[in-house]
Amino acid sequence: MPDLFTPLTPTQKADFHRRYLAYLRGRDGEPQWQTHTFSVREAFYQRIDQRPVRRTGAPVVSQDVFDHHHVRYRPGEKLDEPTLWALCVAKTNRGERFGVEYAHRIGTAERNGDPGNPTTYIGIEEFYHTRILRDVLRVIGLEMEMLDPSLTQQWLIKTMARLPKKLGLPLILCGEITGVAMFQLLLNKARELFADQPGPLARIEELFAQIMVDEVGHVHYARSQLDAPGLTIAKWLLPLVARGIVDGMPEYYQLFGRERLMEEVLRADVDAAARPYPDRFIPFDAEEQARPAA
Repeated sequence: MPDLFTPLTPTQKADFHRRYLAYLRGRDGEPQWQTHTFSVREAFYQRIDQRPVRRTGAPVVSQDVFDHHHVRYRPGEKLDEPTLWALCVAKTNRGERFGVEYAHRIGTAERNGDPGNPTTYIGIEEFYHTRILRDVLRVIGLEMEMLDPSLTQQWLIKTMARLPKKLGLPLILCGEITGVAMFQLLLNKARELFADQPGPLARIEELFAQIMVDEVGHVHYARSQLDAPGLTIAKWLLPLVARGIVDGMPEYYQLFGRERLMEEVLRADVDAAARPYPDRFIPFDAEEQARPAA
């Protein structure tokens, strides 16, 4: 991922901020921090709520088995792939949502929903991701309660939130890159596990598309906030941060294997993850992307 760790020029940073904010306003609409909603994006979720899609036939995952392992740190060793997948889906957004809530609680994040600050949109998007993942699980017949991340993840998140911005941003970039890789793995596995019923799979794809587009934008925004030394630090920290995140969700290791998971994070093609979606954010055109920082 050499491009992600190449610094932007001051002109590129200013252009990125302007274009990304305009994109967020157009795609999401007006942010309402009190309700964690957007004026435009709510229409998508209202349609989802009005037209639920569910798998038919015997459940692929038992609600009782899911509930039992959802509250555990380490799942049982004999769980099948659909159950492990469901547990990964349930736990993946815990960290980011906890981080948004914690940052607001301690006053290190924008409290008033400033529509001129991209982090306002990013924070609300994380709440939408919880809603999306809950709907994903409903497609396969499961209900999910949102729980806090593991104690290790909580410690990592709290540390990141309290660090000076210059030190915390490299960790945030690493976390966002890891998130893109994890969601891509989950989407690919869904295509493998649930291909027998195209309609429900299409709904899962539709929901995941919202997350993939958001997360790739988050990666580019985090990158735009860093200078050359910060990006160098992020590149060095990526495997450490990724392991710290995934260690809190052992289901990922059981479903994908430790080595493969880390390989996917380290070689993740972030832009390719959102390329299939026409509403994705394109940070720079080819000419601008190739221009080196001074």
